[in-house]
Amino acid sequence: MADNQQGGQLPTGQGGLVSYFESESGFEIGPKTVVALVAVVAAVEVTLQTRAILGLFV
Repeated sequence: MADNQQGGQLPTGQGGLVSYFESESGFEIGPKTVVALVAVVAAVEVTLQTRAILGLFV
């Protein structure tokens, strides 16, 4: 019978939040970091859109 065991490590964050894990290099970004990056990108986007709407960003 075939041996179906797979090696490797699982990411530490197995909860409901998103985490990034690259199995080949072992690179991992935790859920809090992902949320923080998304929040920063959203804040920058809102700022740029607001400035464009108000005509301040020319």
